Amino acid sequence: MGSILGKKEAPKKSQATIDYENQMKADKIAEEKRAADAAAAAKEKESKTARGLIGSRSLFGNSGGRGYFEGK
Repeated sequence: MGSILGKKEAPKKSQATIDYENQMKADKIAEEKRAADAAAAAKEKESKTARGLIGSRSLFGNSGGRGYFEGK
């Protein structure tokens, strides 16, 4: 059986709770964006290394670095 006085309503959220939840959402979005940017940068670096654009034995690197004059 139910209550004579009627159904109790859930307590309303305080402004501090609402602000905290909004901040947590913003932090989660920022973290996901940072992770996506890091993954894209890692993928780009791997691609450039595979094509020989960067790396110790790259033709487009800084001459005189490691790997250039080791055969002398």
